[in-house]
Amino acid sequence: MISGCSLKLPFAGVRARLLILLASLLTVGGCQTAAYYSQAMMGQGRMLCGRKSIEKMVADPAQPRALADKLRLILELREYAQTELGLDPGGNYLKYKTLDRKFALWVVYATPEFDVNLKSWWYPVVGQFTSRGWFSEDGAKRYADRLRRQGLDVEVGGARAYSTLGWFDDPVLSTFIRNPETDLAELIFHELTHRRLFVPGDTTFNESFATATAQAGVLRWLKAKGDDGARESYQDECRREAAFVQLAFEARDALTSLYASSHPDETKRKRKAAILDGLKKQLLDLSRNAPGYSGIARWAKRPINNATLSAIAVYYRQVPAFERLLEKCGGDLEEFFAEVEELSKLSKDERMKRMEMLTRDN
Repeated sequence: MISGCSLKLPFAGVRARLLILLASLLTVGGCQTAAYYSQAMMGQGRMLCGRKSIEKMVADPAQPRALADKLRLILELREYAQTELGLDPGGNYLKYKTLDRKFALWVVYATPEFDVNLKSWWYPVVGQFTSRGWFSEDGAKRYADRLRRQGLDVEVGGARAYSTLGWFDDPVLSTFIRNPETDLAELIFHELTHRRLFVPGDTTFNESFATATAQAGVLRWLKAKGDDGARESYQDECRREAAFVQLAFEARDALTSLYASSHPDETKRKRKAAILDGLKKQLLDLSRNAPGYSGIARWAKRPINNATLSAIAVYYRQVPAFERLLEKCGGDLEEFFAEVEELSKLSKDERMKRMEMLTRDN
């Protein structure tokens, strides 16, 4: 589930008729900015072309059965999200788009060498956002290299899906349609949660809210299906994910304390490496000694830095707080959404304090 997180493209939510004007205005800001928006416009434009009606596809007897079954499932998930979870799908996930690549886009995160706070960029409509989305892997890698030359820690991850936050009708993509059923359900519920509520400039709040809502939604969907085995398996998966995330957070917290110290940079550099090596060892030990954690071994062998850990924090840091809030609402989703909407009206600092209080209450 970690590798399948659906990272969001912040710029993709601007209506097509504004894109050309906006890009022209931003040209004044420099070639790099203009180049970024240009690729975003072209990438989103291609995403809107060549989409096929899912209803027609599933009615076609020539359609491969496995694909048709998954597309029917998408329609069922849309219906369940609307009738049982209070998540309005609008025109989303009624069309299918085949992509000639593994990911829908590639997402770049960055932090200073001695800071766990992600660098942010300003975008129209959504304000500050802690990532840069690229429709080209090469473009993402070139940009990442540029940031590394500035001395930043950088993480580049592939996203199989993203949300345009209601500005376009998002299609089902070939990059995620073959995911297991519970992963598909979580992805659809996650993205539709953003349509329910999105707070400009607070990425962690938005993504943690969507993660917590989606996981609760999947458990309810599986219960409604009467699939106790799948529900138990999904709960186990969520527990394993939480254990993994907790280790990542402990390492991130240790780095935060280190960076706040008065140690010279070279000492910080050495201790930083030791903390990250320690995290890798913990993950490898977990993969060897605990059932169900074998996939973590591959993750532990990849480069890990501030940006890697902070990208995880965006999606999971406030999940316990949202889980506690849903519990305090007696599991009533409408009451839960009303409480979240009240939190969204607070200043970011006050909202963070309230979320910390909920976490401590968990």
